[in-house]
Amino acid sequence: MKTAASVLAILGVALAAFGWWGINTAAGSHRFDEMDGLIPFFAGCAGLFLLAVAAIVAMLAWRRSARHARSARAAR
Repeated sequence: MKTAASVLAILGVALAAFGWWGINTAAGSHRFDEMDGLIPFFAGCAGLFLLAVAAIVAMLAWRRSARHARSARAAR
């Protein structure tokens, strides 16, 4: 689960950075002017969504490992 969270976080950061570049820079605005920046906007939204999913997956992985460690201590 930690690997999945890392991959989702990296992809989310990449998409959010692309969205920021496409909307907030002159080069990005020039590149995506024909659609008024819809591609970078939705890529940024998808990136933020993936970052939220990565945070949830990381929290679940942490909770699972903490529960496993607690049960291993109780078994001793």
